[in-house]
Amino acid sequence: MPTIGLLLGQLPQARSTRLLSSLLHRAASRGTTLVELTPQALPMHPPYTDAPMPSAGAAWKCALAGVDGLIVVTPSHERSIPGTLKHALDWAASTPSPLAGMPVMIAGVARPHEGLFSPVAHLRTILNDAGAEVAGQPERSLAMDPAAFGEAGECSDAALWQQAAELLADAAGFTVHVRRARAAVPSTPVPAIDAAGTAPLSPEVGVPMATQAMAPVAGPAVIA
Repeated sequence: MPTIGLLLGQLPQARSTRLLSSLLHRAASRGTTLVELTPQALPMHPPYTDAPMPSAGAAWKCALAGVDGLIVVTPSHERSIPGTLKHALDWAASTPSPLAGMPVMIAGVARPHEGLFSPVAHLRTILNDAGAEVAGQPERSLAMDPAAFGEAGECSDAALWQQAAELLADAAGFTVHVRRARAAVPSTPVPAIDAAGTAPLSPEVGVPMATQAMAPVAGPAVIA
């Protein structure tokens, strides 16, 4: 079963972010390993193309490369994704990028009845540009009210629990599907061509044109 990385955009309340992380870990189906990925000490600047990769950037890339698939969850921040999430994805997308070809499931999270279209659309664009294999429609969202959680972090909102369980199950299924499909297709077409055997030889004289095969047609009779 797959190992799925979890990358959370920070919610407006720190407690809400931790509650969401706990909920997703609890909702993971049997056999799926969920690993929360948190970049540490990334430089404030974007990745440089003319300077060596810092150790923090290399460690972040290695952490992403160690999972089979990825779930990225974003709240709405000024109709976009949080800056910390964008910064982490910028470093991940720098060459060489572990996001290239990575199966990714995205979702938005907000209080019930709050809109999420803009941040989720922005997140999809960023990941597509990085070469990730992003799952398509339907868009997934988590309607989360912190009041639905008890002191120990238990969730009393059945609808939210179902949304989280479906997100985890869909991510695991999508990851397995993409990985299997990629393994079944050779990275270069040459082995597949060689396995097909020798092609038949072309005819030495070619194929007669249709006009050559047709009998001549008598012209109109000439009346003296």
